[in-house]
Amino acid sequence: MPLMTNILMSTVVLYWTAFGYHILLSSDIAMLGTSMPLLMTFARTHNLNPLALGMIWTFGSAGKIFVYQSAVLIVGYSFEYFKAGDLLRIGLLLTLIEFVAIIVIVPIYWPLIGIH
Repeated sequence: MPLMTNILMSTVVLYWTAFGYHILLSSDIAMLGTSMPLLMTFARTHNLNPLALGMIWTFGSAGKIFVYQSAVLIVGYSFEYFKAGDLLRIGLLLTLIEFVAIIVIVPIYWPLIGIH
């Protein structure tokens, strides 16, 4: 738990760990299904807010940079609507944009609506 010392660092660690784990397990459902119970146990054991951790973890699974990460992407790629390089570039850009949004929203907006 040394990397989860404050809200900003916790958000960074959770988001990018979830993103990396999603690369290993292609499906969102498989990724969340195998990791969410462990994450909730971790949150309760360390007196952390399970809602906040679960939401950041779920947002981290949203980034798609490879075709195999989504059935919709597989269909689009198979009909040659885009190339793998296009997906990688746009996927990384959108993942970074989402990360910046999460970094701003978590410490500023979430406490205003009661998520600590």
